Amino acid sequence: MKLLTLFISFIGLFSSAAFAHTDHALGEGSIHALYHFAFWTLFVVVIYKAYVWFRAKKSQEQ
Repeated sequence: MKLLTLFISFIGLFSSAAFAHTDHALGEGSIHALYHFAFWTLFVVVIYKAYVWFRAKKSQEQ
């Protein structure tokens, strides 16, 4: 339960920071949206791989 609370807090921290900014380099068009899509896709992949790794490590210990 502590891990779930930490995970939800972590996502909340990143999502509020992402929604509260304006990007002067990329503008507010489709390139900016593509950047955010790539960032969040990478974020989900990293979280998934960490979950799979921890699950595999836990099953090896048993």
